[in-house]
Amino acid sequence: MQELFGMGERLSRIKKKSQSLSFRLPLTYMISGLLIVLMVIPISYFWFRKQMINDYTRIAQGMTSLIARQLDGNKVTEYLEKNRELEEYDVLRRGFQELKESYPDVLYAYVLRFEEAGGRVIFNMQDAGAKAVGAPGMVIELQPPYLKYLKNLIQGEELSVSTGKTEEGRLLTYFRPVLDDQGRCQCHVCVTFSMDKVYENNITFLAAMLAFFGLVVAGVLMIDAWIVRKGVTEPLQKMSDCAHDFTYVTESDRFQNVQKMEELNLHTASEIEELYYEFMSVMKESLYYMTNLSRAKSNIQEQEEKLDQISETAYKDALTRVGNQAAYNKLIDVLTQEIADQTAKFAIVMVDLNNLKYVNDKYGHKYGDGYIKGCCNIICNIYKRSPVFRVGGDEFVVVLRNEDYMSRLLRMTQITEAFMGAYGKLDKDPWERYSASVGMAEFTENDSSVDQVVKRADQAMYENKEKFKAKYGSYR
Repeated sequence: MQELFGMGERLSRIKKKSQSLSFRLPLTYMISGLLIVLMVIPISYFWFRKQMINDYTRIAQGMTSLIARQLDGNKVTEYLEKNRELEEYDVLRRGFQELKESYPDVLYAYVLRFEEAGGRVIFNMQDAGAKAVGAPGMVIELQPPYLKYLKNLIQGEELSVSTGKTEEGRLLTYFRPVLDDQGRCQCHVCVTFSMDKVYENNITFLAAMLAFFGLVVAGVLMIDAWIVRKGVTEPLQKMSDCAHDFTYVTESDRFQNVQKMEELNLHTASEIEELYYEFMSVMKESLYYMTNLSRAKSNIQEQEEKLDQISETAYKDALTRVGNQAAYNKLIDVLTQEIADQTAKFAIVMVDLNNLKYVNDKYGHKYGDGYIKGCCNIICNIYKRSPVFRVGGDEFVVVLRNEDYMSRLLRMTQITEAFMGAYGKLDKDPWERYSASVGMAEFTENDSSVDQVVKRADQAMYENKEKFKAKYGSYR
């Protein structure tokens, strides 16, 4: 039944969802496409960069291999000491220079003998304007990116070193050792490339990739948006617009709602069509059930009111409207369970009215009932946050918990003073001089039942009643 009442609300939610889907689905596709681009481009970038470094490394390997084959490892010391005095030295240098010029991407090419101070120049293949490497025999201090490899170079290792950004840009240097007949490293053929061109190519590549993927994603999004609109959001929008005009005042209104929805005649061959027919089915069922729903609801409400009245009568004292013996017994069951669970924390206050028999006997039960109500009002005013029960003609019980339990001693003082104050008003009629004896006991860990607490409270009340009788008389 509740589902039928929620029909309008559910269809309203469909409208909100359809409007949201019109925005969210294309946005989802766009974000997905963007994520793909963001994943593909970096991967492509690092792959392209690695390929460029590998290509330059292969070029450097080929060039240094050609130079190393022309060098006689046994004459390296002689080249270093005599260099240009040797005709062979100049022939080799010119050959190396021509070889370098055939590799336009090579920034520097040289032959060095590495020692602790740096690299001692043996051959310098730079042109006259070059500044990186000096004259033969000159020791060149290595740049910071190469210093950590100096020990490896002195030991004659073959290395390929790619640097970060330096004063001359990003560099890639390949070091090929030249060995003598004894297999000892005599020097290294060194070739350096500028990797800035690689990074420029990468940036160009990234821009082209971004433009390409941007066009692809934009095209896919346009197609997806059209498909989503035709197959999802447009049918949902029609359903939501139709539902927006629904009214539910009369049975005729509900019948017209069904007719309006049927006239849409949606066919999407998807879950949207299933949703459409599911709502049609629910609406038709509601048309059948709603006729009797109001009557059923009214009957249920009447029964609930009767049950509330019966329940209230069953647990309320007819005269004072506080809890009766049945309500008290129900709470005792709760307290008993708390004792079993070791969570009990409460106190019992026993109140026995003084002079009720005197008022009833001398002035009649009408005034006696007023006397009972007046005493009950005092009890309820003091214990505003605790349940009060009338368990006998002149007996009341209060169960203290929470705040009233925490301030139980103060409340005990207040109720004693309240009754003594009312009794002390000598200008009032006897049935308005309210008086009662009060006793209190709290639950302790030594107690195993509520009855033990009640007995202690009753004993305390009895002792106070005896004191009252001793002071004011036994019939008062």
